[in-house]
Amino acid sequence: MYPLACLVVGAFVCLVGLVLIVAPDAYFQLYATHYVPGMDFPARRFAPAVLALGEVLLVARSLEPGPFAAVLCLITAFAFLGVAGTGLLAWRDGIARAAILWAAALESAIAVLFLVLWMRMRKL
Repeated sequence: MYPLACLVVGAFVCLVGLVLIVAPDAYFQLYATHYVPGMDFPARRFAPAVLALGEVLLVARSLEPGPFAAVLCLITAFAFLGVAGTGLLAWRDGIARAAILWAAALESAIAVLFLVLWMRMRKL
C-alpha cells in the first residue's frame, strides 16, 4: 500500500505544482472568492516546493518500510493536515469558495492515509 500511496499522491502533488507554475490563475479562480492577477506571483514562487514534495514521494515509493519511510509518512500527513486546515480557515473567513471544502476533504483523507501508513511502519 505504501508504494501505491506514494505513487498516486506524488503524481497528484506534481500535477498541482505544474498547475501553479503554468496556470495559477485557474487554481485561484477555482478556490478564491476574489481573484487579483498579482496573486500569480506567490503561487509560481511556491510551485517548485510543491513539485519537490511530489518528486520526493515518487522517489520514496521504492523505499523499504523502515524508520525513514515512516517519518516521511508522518511529515506528509502533517503537510496535508496543514494544507487542509488553511483551506478550512480561508473558507471560514470568506476568502475561499466552497470548492475548497472538497479539496480540504481530499487533503484530510490523504493525511489519514499517511498517518495509517506511519502507524503500520513504526511497528516494524
